[in-house]
Amino acid sequence: MTMSKLPRPIHDELAAVVGARHLSDDASVTVSHDWWGLGADPSTQVILGAPPAVVVLPGSTEEVAGIVKVCNRHGLKFKAHSTGYGNHAGVGSEGAVCIDLRRMNRIEIDAKNRMAVIEPYATAGQLQAEAMKHHLMCHVIGAGPIHSPLASATSYAGVGVPGNHTGNNVRNMLSLEWVTPEGEIVRIGSAGSGAGWFTGEGPGPGFRGIIRGLFGTAGGLGVFTRIGYKLYPWAGPERLTWTGEHPQRGVQVPEHFRCHHLVWDTWEDVAEATYQLQHAKAVMIFSRTPPLAVGNMLAATNRGYYDAKTEGRLPPAAQGPNGTGWTVVLMAWSAEELAWKEAVLDTVLAQTKGRRLAMVQLEREILAANCLTSLYVARFCRMSPMAGVSMGVLDSVALIPKAVRVGEELLGDDQQPGGRLIEADTEQNWMWMSEGRHFWTENNPPAARFEVRSIVAAVEFILRSFIRGEKDPVGITFFLGGPAGDLFGPGLGNAQVWMRRVKHAFDPRNLCDSKGLLGFKPGPEAKVWPIVKRVLFHPRLAPLLRVALGKQFK
Repeated sequence: MTMSKLPRPIHDELAAVVGARHLSDDASVTVSHDWWGLGADPSTQVILGAPPAVVVLPGSTEEVAGIVKVCNRHGLKFKAHSTGYGNHAGVGSEGAVCIDLRRMNRIEIDAKNRMAVIEPYATAGQLQAEAMKHHLMCHVIGAGPIHSPLASATSYAGVGVPGNHTGNNVRNMLSLEWVTPEGEIVRIGSAGSGAGWFTGEGPGPGFRGIIRGLFGTAGGLGVFTRIGYKLYPWAGPERLTWTGEHPQRGVQVPEHFRCHHLVWDTWEDVAEATYQLQHAKAVMIFSRTPPLAVGNMLAATNRGYYDAKTEGRLPPAAQGPNGTGWTVVLMAWSAEELAWKEAVLDTVLAQTKGRRLAMVQLEREILAANCLTSLYVARFCRMSPMAGVSMGVLDSVALIPKAVRVGEELLGDDQQPGGRLIEADTEQNWMWMSEGRHFWTENNPPAARFEVRSIVAAVEFILRSFIRGEKDPVGITFFLGGPAGDLFGPGLGNAQVWMRRVKHAFDPRNLCDSKGLLGFKPGPEAKVWPIVKRVLFHPRLAPLLRVALGKQFK
């Protein structure tokens, strides 16, 4: 790995903006920011080999703008990041300036207007703790409580477990403060008129579609430094009461709340029941976790899970035949309201051939903690140090059966005993309801990170997901960052064309690193994909593909 350092005059210019103690070009710092992976992956495969020249830690919007202006004066690439489960905003080119926003972590709660004003390094866990003191709660995306709600709302994805009640971060963002790729500080919406942070809209076209669209630009369109952020009613206590001992920690289910694990015979029955429960507004949170993951959540250790499985002692919620359903949380403001919601649930279950699954208290408390805090992320990483991922679906409830069926077809025998992936009883669709009207799912089959054949199987699963999504889409495909935007944009209204027009308009010199967005120009992937996809899984060529992938990951 080569190391680049900035010329001393440029280094000193940046130091003049943030102070000498808030930047470093020491290799121990820059190399630690040269990472492009997810979760707990311990391998060197996620090191890019292109560390930034310097890491800078601004403490204010004005300092961020100052850094960006220095980069513009000297033609330096730059990129900002905050915190989360994956470093999708990591720098993508050697010698860039990494703007680490960890010093900007302020939170202001506006309880009267059910909102907060937050900076990039305020985490969802911190915001949730402050909001609950005012009988409010925030959205927590699938990355868990360590993520930055500002980053999610402005720049990347936005779906999460409590989203049936707390919406999607595409719409939870209110007014915002933005440092453009040229260093201009812009306030959009009500904050731009000094009227507070309550709305990002105003006269003329809405700006959210320009800066993020549905998916986001992953740090490739300037730096977002402060936003107004929507909060939602919380009928629980000001502070959750934790139960159990690490690692089997749960939460005491609050008064006027209930947590149930619901099971049906078919996914068609699940879809019908979901529609009925949604129409009645009876359920706060719907979350489907694959049985393999549930077993890992409820077991104290990986060995404990393995022994329980091989000895036939898995809890009912962790057994494959019980994977057709939801874990749900009901929230009410009174005993009478809770009784009504329980009665609605009973009626719907009777009409759709569903049932409640028996759970012991600790199991219920662990699953409740996962739903209310999204703390399941740490347990997801226990199943394996890596996983494949489908393209993700954000669409109508009616498509749930098809999404699961396609997941099973794509996985084939790879999850069966002797297969290349880690053995599992079902497909690996993680699923939840969003905004009270549609569902989200992604299929994440776990793989053995240090077995080449298992890595190859995970990559093949991703590629098969791409190809299947083109031929027979399950619904609105969500994960279209980076080169995938060029591959699939033509089938989505030429979205990539509009994304690139926005990029060129606001960053004409292409200084804001766009690795997680789209390249400034279409990359080679878009040119070769039409040819590659025709031969990729031809029966005679598949062995060659596996050999090629095996050499790549060996």
